[in-house]
Amino acid sequence: MAKSVKAKEIEEIVVVCEAGIGSSLMTVNWIKKELRKAKVEGIEVYHSAASRVDPSAKFIVCHEAFVGSVKTRAKTAVIVTFKFFLNDPALAKLVADIAGGKTISAS
Repeated sequence: MAKSVKAKEIEEIVVVCEAGIGSSLMTVNWIKKELRKAKVEGIEVYHSAASRVDPSAKFIVCHEAFVGSVKTRAKTAVIVTFKFFLNDPALAKLVADIAGGKTISAS
């Protein structure tokens, strides 16, 4: 697993949950909305089931309950975890760090 990535290098964010439909879709929409508010462009945000994560994914956001299975599928990805699907401070920090051009570290 990669330890960090510069914000300017992030081209896509994969939001992972168990089934890849409900809760992750809410989180995807929240991240997209917050990135738009921060005037961040050029990052594709989409969701995936933990069992179907693309092994070549480079940047993943997932609930802490799924990090183990995600790490086994996407061994080189930077993985940021959160506890709550909406209004989680980790997600707000992620958006702020991307908007600020910072380096994002894996959880």
